[in-house]
Amino acid sequence: MATSTSLAAALPSRVTSPGRRAALSCTTSRAQPRPHPVRAVSSVGPRCRLVVTCNAQAAAPMSIGQGTPVRPTSVLVVGATGTLGRQVVRRALDEGYDVRCLVRPRPAPADFLRDWGATVVNADLSKPETIPATLVGVHTVIDCATGRPEEPIRTVDWEGKVALIQCAKAMGIQKYVFYSIHNCDKHPEVPLMEIKYCTERFIQDTGLDYTILLGR
Repeated sequence: MATSTSLAAALPSRVTSPGRRAALSCTTSRAQPRPHPVRAVSSVGPRCRLVVTCNAQAAAPMSIGQGTPVRPTSVLVVGATGTLGRQVVRRALDEGYDVRCLVRPRPAPADFLRDWGATVVNADLSKPETIPATLVGVHTVIDCATGRPEEPIRTVDWEGKVALIQCAKAMGIQKYVFYSIHNCDKHPEVPLMEIKYCTERFIQDTGLDYTILLGR
């Protein structure tokens, strides 16, 4: 499996570049826009059951008006305080990106991100109503978050991610980058692998322009 350092190195340079599959796989799709709000789709199959949705009515009033410029350098890193996320933030800042970090409301741990020059916004993926405000003015979402060990794995890694992806679609996010795991589709007996597979399928079905990075 690729190290967190090599995964971080893949971004942000691959945010706007075509994807490819390699030792560090990168799958990219430039899908045609679909009407939103995004709804749960059945094509993810019986393995993946959707249980939450983004409140599109809450997101709509904050949607950026048509024609309002959004800088391609504006990125939101989800999971920014984690081992991988902080490396993505550091790399993006070094390359001149305008980095916003979504972190849970808590003291101290996010201070180092501010010290680096990133903007910190508070939200909780387990509370979908907190998500839309963090996406205003963002071009690209970089999702490298995972739940805490003490949490039920579905709370953040599945239910929270579904809500985040749906909000990204409803808010008009132009690119969604998701860190996944190589061969996650082949191990349904491993909960995290199964959730990564289901999340990949869900992203692919939304119509978002996406990139999936697969660590090996």
